[in-house]
Amino acid sequence: MNSRRGYPYGSAGPLYGARKEKEKRPLPSGHGRALVICALVLALAGGAFYFFVARGNLFPTKLIALSFLHNGQEMLLLPDSKVVVNPRDTLQLAAVKTDGWLKWGTRVVSDEVDIRPVTSPPGSVIRDLFSGESFENPKTLNFTVLLWGKQAGKVSFLIQLDYKDWIQKANATPDLDRRIEYLQKALSDNSSNILIKTQLAGLYFDIKHYKEAERLYREINQAGKSRDISEKLLLIYQAMNKPDQALDTYLDLMSMTGDQETFADFLSYLKKKKSVAQAQSFLARHERDIPASFRSQALVEIAELASSRKDWQGAAQAWRNAQRAGVKSSDVQYNLAVTLMRTGKTDAAIDAFEGYLQKNPGDAKTLALVADLCVKGGKFARAKAIYQSMVKKNPRDKQALASLVALSQKTNDKAAEIEAYENLLRLDPSNRKYQFNVSMLYMEQKKYNLALPHLKALVSLDPQNVPYRKQLLVVYQKLNNTQGAARVSLQLAELNPGDPASLDTIYRSFAVKNDYKGMQAFFRTIAAKNPNLANVHKYLLQAATKLGDKKAALLELEQLIRLQPQQKEYHRLAAYLYEQQGNYDAAGRQLQTILKIDFKDKKAQQDYERVKLEQLQHGSLKGEQKEPQAADPKAKGKPRAKAKAEAKAKPQAKAKPPAKAVGRGAAAKPHKPPKPPKKGSKSGDRNPEQTQ
Repeated sequence: MNSRRGYPYGSAGPLYGARKEKEKRPLPSGHGRALVICALVLALAGGAFYFFVARGNLFPTKLIALSFLHNGQEMLLLPDSKVVVNPRDTLQLAAVKTDGWLKWGTRVVSDEVDIRPVTSPPGSVIRDLFSGESFENPKTLNFTVLLWGKQAGKVSFLIQLDYKDWIQKANATPDLDRRIEYLQKALSDNSSNILIKTQLAGLYFDIKHYKEAERLYREINQAGKSRDISEKLLLIYQAMNKPDQALDTYLDLMSMTGDQETFADFLSYLKKKKSVAQAQSFLARHERDIPASFRSQALVEIAELASSRKDWQGAAQAWRNAQRAGVKSSDVQYNLAVTLMRTGKTDAAIDAFEGYLQKNPGDAKTLALVADLCVKGGKFARAKAIYQSMVKKNPRDKQALASLVALSQKTNDKAAEIEAYENLLRLDPSNRKYQFNVSMLYMEQKKYNLALPHLKALVSLDPQNVPYRKQLLVVYQKLNNTQGAARVSLQLAELNPGDPASLDTIYRSFAVKNDYKGMQAFFRTIAAKNPNLANVHKYLLQAATKLGDKKAALLELEQLIRLQPQQKEYHRLAAYLYEQQGNYDAAGRQLQTILKIDFKDKKAQQDYERVKLEQLQHGSLKGEQKEPQAADPKAKGKPRAKAKAEAKAKPQAKAKPPAKAVGRGAAAKPHKPPKPPKKGSKSGDRNPEQTQ
């Protein structure tokens, strides 16, 4: 039985039955083939008619739209569209859409620029189409579509700068007016831009257009207050003399910054622009507006303002207001203590500060302040205890140590003062003030061995300092250190050759050893560098005298006469030495100079007459010796040179001064050498051997 018998459509195919061969159909004849081709042509013609006639035009008759790529984004513009673009934008004409399937007869033109760069990829930057154009004034770019030479439509682009371009131009120009103009245009384009407003307000401020600057800064602050803008507003209000607005701005700044300097400036401005009563009232009204960090200071200021008006009840009320305001911190008590201190109530201030320190024992500054107040109030023991406790807590506290020094000086406690200085020197060994003061304290107590290292340190710190070496010399002398004293004396003489004490010390050191050659060598070195020091030449005169060097003595006398021409004794001593050398003419001149200085000097008169007589006698003896030589028959016929040689070879007898000489009818007195100036002479010159 066949299993597919019930299949309604007959056999299921060759799978279930025998395969039948296909029947071969005969091919159409030539007439039939022609009919098929005609049918196909008619079908194609009908389709073309449907697409090109029934549904549109084959050739364009009107403009549908222009397709552009604007900054890479497609933009479809209908005819007569107007679009705002920026010179920085890129533009490419992507397609022209018309109502025809063919583009024959379609052309896009522009009267403003050559648009060929726009019609080909990747397009063009709009700025490049307008060579040399700044675009400070807007430009229009039209794209006109022509169909078979007739205008079918156009689209327009308005090219103008945006706020970014105006900001860039403003930053580039050095002209302040142009910069303001550019920023104004930028602000017109973007009225909410904070950066533009800030720059423009700053320019207005620079040219002192404070009203415009204030308007812009206030607009900026409305968006959110900032420190920079508030500081600018403050300067504007101060320049426009608007103290109320300036004070309100100060309050804003204090809230934003918490700056102590701002608060101090606020108080200074308040006192400058308002009377004492007005300032007190302003602070009282705005107590809540003042930041908490300054509130206690403001309350103190209120109390001080009331105190300056001698309104003691008002000052007390100010502190009560502080308590009502809920200020529970110890700053209230601290400020109260400061107020009491400023009003001269030292004891009350000390008590208030000590109450504050009970809550804040680690406040070193306040502790030092209490100690200073104790010193001021005469509570020296309490002050000393406080300073010592501070040093114990911090051995490097220079301020506390310096305060101990001052307190010790006030109480005349030398031991405590020395101890404080020694502690300071451990911290600052190069401090010359500390070194000098402690060395002087040791010298006062005659502890020269303890003063010595400090003075040595001073000399090493400042090798050119003369006072330090003088003190070092004193210490060496007190310690009987002759070598150290001599060394320091030489250094002092070199550093300060004009100091008589140093020179006298050097002179004595040589004189004690009878080392006049060493004395002469040393002081000649000083004289070479300092030729106008009279004392140096006196020491050299003394050395030459001791050495019997009359020539050197005369040289020093010449220097002394040059420096002290009115000193008669120098002239007298020079006359004596010249006379000893037989130079009567020079001796007479020196005596004449004495008589010019003091014509009543009887000794000079007598010496002058005697020298002149001696000069005449020696002159007559020389004449008598010349006459026999001239008449000597043995000399005749001899050459002059030989005669002179023989004359020189003959010994001549020394002329002896006559026992009596006539001069103004009186006998000449025997010669006595003058003495050098003595101590206490009228001339005021020091004897080289005199201790200074």
